[in-house]
Amino acid sequence: MKDYARIAKKITSILFLVQSLSSAGFIAVFTVNALVGAELSGQPALAGVPEAVRVLGQAFAALAWGYIMEQIGRRRSFAMGQVVGVIGSVIAGGAVISRSFPLFLVGLALMGMARASADLGRFAAAEVHLPEKRGRAISNVVLGGTIGSVVGPLLVGPTGLWSLKVGFPEMAGPYSVGFLFWGVAAILVFIGLRPDPRDVGRELARLNPHTVPHLGRTRTLREILQQPG
Repeated sequence: MKDYARIAKKITSILFLVQSLSSAGFIAVFTVNALVGAELSGQPALAGVPEAVRVLGQAFAALAWGYIMEQIGRRRSFAMGQVVGVIGSVIAGGAVISRSFPLFLVGLALMGMARASADLGRFAAAEVHLPEKRGRAISNVVLGGTIGSVVGPLLVGPTGLWSLKVGFPEMAGPYSVGFLFWGVAAILVFIGLRPDPRDVGRELARLNPHTVPHLGRTRTLREILQQPG
């Protein structure tokens, strides 16, 4: 019989590290997005547009990732999400260098999509645990995001100086953090997130049917929204 406790601990640890890396890369660029938006657009009033585009990318991608993860599994989906973040960082950093505001927005939308994928990691940690341990598993992964949120801004200054030294604009530097950290996270997920949390969750549900909250027809979104609660 499989040691599900050991498997769950390993998966949660990997997701903790991935969340830390992803969050650090994301927060590093978040720190300068408004400044870059104002500079590239030439209009201070448009400083908030990059973050709006990023949030929209994250919101719409969250639903798509949900379907994708159910079809191809969590491991490949999380890895794919981090790769999207790498591509977004390259595009955004290149846009800063070439001073292209539209291209910068494309990069931000992709980074939002990557963030949506990473945020679903807390639920992947939950599904490999029995109900009484899911809350702690979620909080452990979220803690990784908190650590990344502290580390990310600390890297903005050093990467900006590095960018100047190699002949690029200072504001391009923080996007190298996203490129590096999301790249490492993608490798970490693809190599370390085995077995796939989706498969472990299904096995646990089969072995512990009393833990499955709902086995009947899935409610539509309209039915859920019509409930006063």
